[in-house]
Amino acid sequence: MNLFSRQQGFSLISAIFILIVLAALGAYMVTIGGTNRATTSAAMQGARAYQAARSGIEWAVYLVLTASDKDTARTNCDTTINGNNFTLNVTGLNGFTINTLCGYTRHSQQGTDNVTVYTITSTATSGGSYGDIDFVQRRISATISPP
Repeated sequence: MNLFSRQQGFSLISAIFILIVLAALGAYMVTIGGTNRATTSAAMQGARAYQAARSGIEWAVYLVLTASDKDTARTNCDTTINGNNFTLNVTGLNGFTINTLCGYTRHSQQGTDNVTVYTITSTATSGGSYGDIDFVQRRISATISPP
């Protein structure tokens, strides 16, 4: 009887140890799941911001390429595109603010008309200001030279 009375607490210590290990493992799994969701959400917002910035580029390129002449294209660049801010309200990109910038340089070539090269930059922003948890921003540029 003396042998059994000394071994009564051993099972309790093993059970507590196993419970602690399982609780730590469960907490770790929850943390990994939350991090995975946050990473996926940030990647999705980044892709949406890229597409929003791209829409700003496409809008500006359209205004330059469809101008009736070179003077109108330069005017569109200076007044309509440069510094224009607008907010998208289309499905999937709603809430993104687009800022477009446009600049151009003229180049002379011997025997041909002057060539104008346009540099267009579009910045898409959503989620407040830099440092906020839901802030996302993408900036892309394009260089075009209409015929």
